[in-house]
Amino acid sequence: MSQASQTMMKGAAILTFAALFSKILSALYRVPFQNLTGDTGFYIYQQVYPFYGLFIALCTYAFPVMVSSILIEHQRERERVLKVLTLFLAGVGLVWFAVLYTGAGLIAAFMGDSELEPLIKLSAWPFLLLPVLSAGKGWFQSAGNMVPSAVAQVTEQTIRVVAIIGAAFVLTSAGASLYTVGEGAVIGSIAGVAAGAGMLIFLIRKQLFQKKERLTFKKGDVSLLRVLLVRGTAIAMVSMLLVLYQLVDALNVYALLTGYTGDADQAKVLKGIYDRGQPIVQMGVVAATSLSLAIVPVIASDYERKRLSDVKQKAFLAVKTGIVFGAAATVGLITIMKPLNQFLFQNEDGSGVLSIFAASVFLTSVIVTINAVLQGTGSYHTAAWTAAGSLVLKYGLNMLLVPFYGIAGAAAATVLSLIAVAAVLIIKVGKKIGLRLYGPFYVSLASGLTVMAAGVTLLLLIWTPETRLSSGLVSTIAAITGAYLFFRISWSSLFTTQEHGQIPLGYKIDRLFRKTTKGGRSS
Repeated sequence: MSQASQTMMKGAAILTFAALFSKILSALYRVPFQNLTGDTGFYIYQQVYPFYGLFIALCTYAFPVMVSSILIEHQRERERVLKVLTLFLAGVGLVWFAVLYTGAGLIAAFMGDSELEPLIKLSAWPFLLLPVLSAGKGWFQSAGNMVPSAVAQVTEQTIRVVAIIGAAFVLTSAGASLYTVGEGAVIGSIAGVAAGAGMLIFLIRKQLFQKKERLTFKKGDVSLLRVLLVRGTAIAMVSMLLVLYQLVDALNVYALLTGYTGDADQAKVLKGIYDRGQPIVQMGVVAATSLSLAIVPVIASDYERKRLSDVKQKAFLAVKTGIVFGAAATVGLITIMKPLNQFLFQNEDGSGVLSIFAASVFLTSVIVTINAVLQGTGSYHTAAWTAAGSLVLKYGLNMLLVPFYGIAGAAAATVLSLIAVAAVLIIKVGKKIGLRLYGPFYVSLASGLTVMAAGVTLLLLIWTPETRLSSGLVSTIAAITGAYLFFRISWSSLFTTQEHGQIPLGYKIDRLFRKTTKGGRSS
């Protein structure tokens, strides 16, 4: 591997670690929050969380990547270009702030719950820090320094989680209303964002803006801003797809459930139960995609150097890894959903719905991996337009299914919308680089999944947990047993010996699950 590729992989590894840490924290804190506030309190928080999730996607995955790319292309005037981009991003953040703050009442009314208005207004404030986070991260990344972005991301998430749980504990102990607890949680998110922005300002202060020069504009700046906005949004669309689906759900599921149940309080509880699926799916997606996405950064380098055979080989492996780990995580979650739900959220309510929702793990793993491969080969817009179109589909399916099937209909709407996105991207990547997976691969995958599901189901029939603690214990043992059975049956036939070395932790997995016949053949 070349020095440039090694540097790229090292930088990608740093950001990947920060993203994994942040996503794990983001998934885990919702469990104690739900335990403290109940399903109704969880519903309140989840109604406004998508606004924060959208903000994080823009200033983590969208704009910093494009700021970095633009600055690399304009090395001779990096500081001037950064000032222009920062000013533009300040305008973008101000627009988002104005829309959410002034439109909070309308948005809350559209959601069917006017008491959410103060929380939506609070959710607007982080957007004022969008230019600091986006431009600051982009500046460092353009110089190949990924550490400040990672430090800011970890700082933001750590402060945020501590503040949210602390606020929830103090306010619930004081007997505050659940909407007040929700406001405290949103303020905790603002505190985290401010801490992350402060960290970036601290790290960047010695490098920038020491020369007091007037900001000047050039004719080409308009095209730079167009690239930043259009391509940056395109890059982020797939990475924030689940957050956007949550936003769609926030807009119409509760209102539809009110008609479905005939009772507003019951509708809030049901929406809270449905929202339990978010942290479960998020953890599954993180586990499934982290290995496949670690392979992707080198694809762009090979594509730029016209090494098309290497591009195809690495893309093939990345997609295979996403499929394998996504499928295993999905089937594993479905088989242990009842005890896992009991352990995490105190009861088994909605386990069937959450099992439907768990199919999102596999579909999202495939979508995210293929999208990363397409971006590595310079294709940005197909996935973005497909994701945007799926939001309309998701909204329409909610309107069609929720009035008849309740939260099961909302879960089915998410899965069907993701199937549509996955189908389009599979066709696109097939045409782009001729990526194909054949019968023997799917036979091996199906065999491993069948044995895993059968083994875990048998274990749960033998051992039926009766308490929350025993549910946690059986969930853990069942997950370990399922993973062991799956890899023991299918590891050597899903990946070749050569591929083992290219998958992060591949050799360690190989040593654990290697069959007596050396190597494996992958189709």
